Amino acid sequence: MRRVVGAVVLALGTFLVVAAVLLPTYVASNLVKTPLDQYTISVATSDSATVFDVSTLTVQQNVPVEATRTVRANPEESTDDVVVFDAFLVVEDARNDKQITFSSDHVGLDRRSAEAQKGFDATVDDEPTDHEGLIYKWPFGAEKKTYKYFDTTTRKAYDAEYVSTEDINGLEAYKYEMEIPATKIGELAVPGELVGSTEPDVTADRYYTNVRTVWVEPKSGVVLKGQEQQKQTLRDASGADKLTLFEATLTFDEQTINEAVDTAEDAISQITLVRTVAPLVIGVLGVILIVVGLFLALRGGGRNESSYRPAKS
Repeated sequence: MRRVVGAVVLALGTFLVVAAVLLPTYVASNLVKTPLDQYTISVATSDSATVFDVSTLTVQQNVPVEATRTVRANPEESTDDVVVFDAFLVVEDARNDKQITFSSDHVGLDRRSAEAQKGFDATVDDEPTDHEGLIYKWPFGAEKKTYKYFDTTTRKAYDAEYVSTEDINGLEAYKYEMEIPATKIGELAVPGELVGSTEPDVTADRYYTNVRTVWVEPKSGVVLKGQEQQKQTLRDASGADKLTLFEATLTFDEQTINEAVDTAEDAISQITLVRTVAPLVIGVLGVILIVVGLFLALRGGGRNESSYRPAKS
C-alpha cells in the first residue's frame, strides 16, 4: 500500500516541479498579455499654448489647453493574440471648452510585444492607414534600446530612443524620446496677408513638428508619463514659416500619472505572481512531495502482514 501511495505522491511532486519550470516561461508568456477590457483616459495640459483662432483670424498667446486621449479595447474585433484599440484625441481651449482639434485611431496591437499588426481595418481619422511599431504602450519587459513608435499626425513611425532611467512616483521608469522633423501634413486656405502674400486668398502648406517624451514602467510596459512639444505652422511659397497655428508643451496631469502608476503596480504584482511567487511555491511543494513519495516507496517493502509469524507455544 505504501508503494502505491508513494508512487502517486512522487508523480504529483514531479508534475508540480515541471509546472514550476514551465510557469515563468511558457505559461507566463500565454498569461501576461494586454487585457481585452482595457480602457484608459489620459489628460495632458499646457498653460501657455499659442493657438490660431479661426473665427477671428488671430493668433492668441498663453492659452490654457487640455488634450484628452481615450483608448479602449474592442473585444469583439480582438483575438487571443491581438488587441484592437479605438483611440480618440480631443484638444480643447480650456477657457471655454472650445475644440481645437479632434482625431481618431483604430489599430490592432500584439498583446505581448505591443507591435502594430497589419490588417484589423486600421485607420487614422477613418482613412485606411498601415501602422508600424509601438503605439499607446510598450512591450512587457521593455528594454533600454530604440523602438519604432507610430505618430498618428504624420502617419509614420519614428525612432524612440532610450535616454535615461528616472523615478516616477516611486516606480523605476525608462525615459524614451523621439523627434519628428518638420513634416507637411496638409494644406489650409487662408487670406493671403496671413502668410505674407499679396493675393486675397492662398492655399498654404501646413507643417508639423514634435518632440515626444514618454516614461515607461519596463516590466508592464505601461506609459507612466508623457510629454509632447508640438508646433504646427503655415508656410509661404518659399517654405518659410509665416503663421503659427498651434504651439504647446503638453504634459500628463497628476491624476493621469497617478492612475498610470496604479495600473503599473497592479500589473507588476500579477507578473510577479505568475513568474516568481507561484513557481517558487509550487516548486518547493513539488520537491517536498517527491521526497515524501520516495520515502514511502522505499519503505513499502518493509514489514507487512505477510511477514507475521505466530509465536511457538
